[in-house]
Amino acid sequence: MSNWREIKKQAKASREELRILYKKFRRKLPKDERAELKALIKAIDKSLRKKDEEKLNQLLKEAQKVRSEKFSGVVINRTWEAVKEILWILFIVFLIRWLLIEPFRIPSGSMIPTLLVGDQLMVCKFIYGVQIPLTTKKLFNLKKPKRGDVIVFKYPLKPSQDFVKRVIGVEGDEVMLRDGELYINGKKVWRKYLGPYNGPIDEGFCPSYDLYLERIDGTEHQIILCRLSHKGDDFGPVRVPKGAVFVMGDNRDNSADSRVWGFVPLGNIKGKALFIHLPLDPSRHYLPRWRRFFKVIR
Repeated sequence: MSNWREIKKQAKASREELRILYKKFRRKLPKDERAELKALIKAIDKSLRKKDEEKLNQLLKEAQKVRSEKFSGVVINRTWEAVKEILWILFIVFLIRWLLIEPFRIPSGSMIPTLLVGDQLMVCKFIYGVQIPLTTKKLFNLKKPKRGDVIVFKYPLKPSQDFVKRVIGVEGDEVMLRDGELYINGKKVWRKYLGPYNGPIDEGFCPSYDLYLERIDGTEHQIILCRLSHKGDDFGPVRVPKGAVFVMGDNRDNSADSRVWGFVPLGNIKGKALFIHLPLDPSRHYLPRWRRFFKVIR
């Protein structure tokens, strides 16, 4: 057993060394030598899995021969190679977060029932264009947000803080509320009463809520309204300026949004919320809400 452990240790070290040499010199080596080196690495891997001691001894001798004949003057700094691997991984992670997707955790109940406190989302960042890191400027724009999109954006009054809301109005739209009912460009937005809301709720001023189905531009989503009377609950009308959107939370009576602090500049938008990848329940010691895993956000 001790002999096998020693051979295994030597084989792993040799394999790692050959991998480093292959990465460093694969463009300089002739095609046939490159293929032989790659085959040798695979053979060592295979023999390690099969615990073939006799074959590993043979491959170790072959590896030593390759090392002495083709890479005799090459010094490998294992510490630097490890650091380079870590730096490369960090670069890839940064690139993915900058260009593609980024996680976002829901801190408040302003988007209930669509998003609950503790939900963690994946946000598509390139769908509206690629943003220059640490700024609100974009390298280029792909498309603009449309009504009904759930977006993550930099809070206009404090850009270091991220918010998530639903786009209600785009540039040129007129938005208003009359007795709690939403109007876009003079037309009342369709909604249907579904019954009392009995799901999770963030602490607020309202003791009970009603659940509604709302339709904006053909896309349906749920909202909640405080059961108290909405008569006299008016806002606007306001016209959405160029280069901005008007946003609201789905928890309409318990959301600080464009009705309070104004419009969201397009440059502040980080991306579109895609799906919930990790739904945690803070009221139950952050245990998962199993039914919400990979729920698509509409």
